[in-house]
Amino acid sequence: MSMIKICGLTRYEDIEAVNSYLPDFIGFIFYRKSKRYIEPEKAAALKKALDKRIKAVGVFVNEDIDELTDTALKVGLDIVQLHGGEDNDYIKEVKDRTGLEVWKAFGIKDGFNIERINRCAADRVLADAYTESYGGAGRIFNWDIIKTAENARNKIILAGGLDSMNIESAARNAAPYALDLSSGVETGGFKDEKKIKEIVRIVRNLESKAGERYGIPKTRK
Repeated sequence: MSMIKICGLTRYEDIEAVNSYLPDFIGFIFYRKSKRYIEPEKAAALKKALDKRIKAVGVFVNEDIDELTDTALKVGLDIVQLHGGEDNDYIKEVKDRTGLEVWKAFGIKDGFNIERINRCAADRVLADAYTESYGGAGRIFNWDIIKTAENARNKIILAGGLDSMNIESAARNAAPYALDLSSGVETGGFKDEKKIKEIVRIVRNLESKAGERYGIPKTRK
């Protein structure tokens, strides 16, 4: 079943919450116009407190590669996520400079050319609802669009309006590599430990059922 990413962490309370329930990934946002922006120095301190079993993703938008590389090393990121207009040459240079896995975000709407995903040089692709501004739209798009991508199950991270009410449907119907949540695990603009717990419970329960059905051994504690 799909893995879980909780994005937009900014506080030690957020780290304590994810350490308790162990999603697979967390995200720090280094786009200054985002309301969830975090200074690299603070992100580095939070990363030190993060459980080693959770991978840290850094989200950037059209960032200068020197600045991106410096931030990735300073924070100790495991993955770089690009959310702007970065092309394959940029993606390849980020890989060469940082040695890290790279994810590239695409805004999806009716008429989206799926070949853009198939030709992307990134290791994974984050599919979110289309918006004219950079960053997440916080709403669902037509998941059927991404099912036609080559190796979609192993490449696509699904984002956009996910919460405890639709996460099971997203995991079953879109069957992505991972599910990315931010506002869907917040209350009043801050990460909510109870909502994180519920999301992890739902997705892990699906994973457990799949393991029982297909004889897949459990890999998590």
